[in-house]
Amino acid sequence: MARPNNFTAEALSRGAVPGWGYALARTISQMLHPIILSLVSVFIVGLFGVEQTQTGLLWSLLCASIQIVPGAIFFAIRLKQGAYSDDDVSVRSQRNELYLFGVINLTVGLAMLWLLRAPAPLIALIASAALLGLLSWGINLYWKISIHAATMGSTATLATIYSKPLGLSLWLCALILGWARVRTRNHTPMQVVAGLALAAVCVAGTFLVFGLL
Repeated sequence: MARPNNFTAEALSRGAVPGWGYALARTISQMLHPIILSLVSVFIVGLFGVEQTQTGLLWSLLCASIQIVPGAIFFAIRLKQGAYSDDDVSVRSQRNELYLFGVINLTVGLAMLWLLRAPAPLIALIASAALLGLLSWGINLYWKISIHAATMGSTATLATIYSKPLGLSLWLCALILGWARVRTRNHTPMQVVAGLALAAVCVAGTFLVFGLL
């Protein structure tokens, strides 16, 4: 993330209006980053969706280690190598390898969890993430859908399944994040709405197929 004194130059380079609003939007984007939201999702399902809390916590830790950590490491390495224009991967074509890595990693992880007989809610979570990643990748070939919004929508939908108050809180966060992504000119309002809607459909549809709704 850019330092405060670099926000003006960064905003202008993106065609955004500089100022405190831009700085706030960038901070929100980092706080509600897809990697962070993915961790939140795993623990929401592990703690609320698994009967025994301790068992759910252990499965959540396993899921995080095989599904989220590898992607975070891959992203950090490629960012350091200069493969991406910025930490938001603003150039659409540069996102394809991230989608490819993510879908492969999720598919392998899904197979591992299935063989290990992980709780159904966690398998459904990873299956929905793989579906969302695959569809988002296909869309990204032609149009820049918001992955921030998609991950936020997924997390909020999962939370709603298990706790209506928590779900409502996270959907309010989704609105705030949507504003932030538009304010920084990373996405248009339609790209944000598309990400939220696609995620909600993928999660709800997958959990319905698994008989969890």
